[in-house]
Amino acid sequence: MKKYKRYIAMMLIFVMVLATASLAGCKSSVKKPVTSKRSLNVVGFYVDSPGYDNSYNSLVKYAKYMDTVSPLWLTVQGDGSVKDSTNPQALNFAKKNGLKVIPLVNVADSKDSVLLDSKVKTETMNELISLLKKHGFDGYNIDFEFIPHGTKNYVKDKDYLTAFMGTFRTMMKREGKILDMSVIPHYQVSPDISGIYDYHKLAPLVDHVTLMTYDRHNASSPPGPVSPEQWVENNVKDALKEGFKPSQICLGVATYGYDWPANKSGGFSAPTKTILQNAQQKGVTVQWSNTYQEPYYTYYDSTYGATRQVWFENSTTMAEKIDIAKKYGIHGICIWRIGFETPSFWQVIAKKIGAK
Repeated sequence: MKKYKRYIAMMLIFVMVLATASLAGCKSSVKKPVTSKRSLNVVGFYVDSPGYDNSYNSLVKYAKYMDTVSPLWLTVQGDGSVKDSTNPQALNFAKKNGLKVIPLVNVADSKDSVLLDSKVKTETMNELISLLKKHGFDGYNIDFEFIPHGTKNYVKDKDYLTAFMGTFRTMMKREGKILDMSVIPHYQVSPDISGIYDYHKLAPLVDHVTLMTYDRHNASSPPGPVSPEQWVENNVKDALKEGFKPSQICLGVATYGYDWPANKSGGFSAPTKTILQNAQQKGVTVQWSNTYQEPYYTYYDSTYGATRQVWFENSTTMAEKIDIAKKYGIHGICIWRIGFETPSFWQVIAKKIGAK
């Protein structure tokens, strides 16, 4: 009887060992879900403008290709108050679709009192923190572009801007939020315009920096490429050399262009989709500059009896900029702005970066 009981016990142990081995085999045969990390982050700058170039339609249609939406909703006034134009519909849509919402913060009329006047500065920071909590934003992108008007320039504000970012960083990190910044490129850009940004000192203070690599030629200049490839790449190298880490840099890419009187300043900007529609309506051929890696065309304006020239960014130049971003292993691309683009821009993003 004892032998029989020992036999039964041994058989039970044997069965349990087999069952355990079988389960282990089953576990090893189950494939783990494959997760693919996107090569770059995609930030879409957002503007609530009237008409067909409003950003909301692009937000809804192409949210799956974006990681962050950065809306132009907050403007600092001269007295330190903040004009809040938050769009609840867009905010809720972005949150429900898993996008970070990091609004741009700009300054009305390029007023630098927010940097020079301690009372105004304190008022601004406190109100921004209040709005951060009210709307549940994920952070801010400080876009203080103190462009000189006439003979005035803001290079003298460089240390004040750095000090502002240092103080505000402490407040933002206390809230556990992201602090980004938009900066004008340094390479081949007048220090009167870009000198306010001390890259070396700003680098430790921000999570990400939008390198605004567009407007190489703009409304106030003669005709020329908006965002020539080599100039863009040189600015990325310059930003890295001046202290920003690759993981901090978001490459600004444009979805627009300019229309100038031939060989003269005094142009105006237009969305890429409008520029392409005009070319088709006028029956003009879009040409390509091998030197600048950007499209352009000329046409005769019968209304004013003058020849005009158009340079602009398109999906091909978008692909080039994505390649530059990948080459230097930077954080991502920041699109100024959604609503100006054609569907082909997103087709390039889908192919080169992918959906979330």
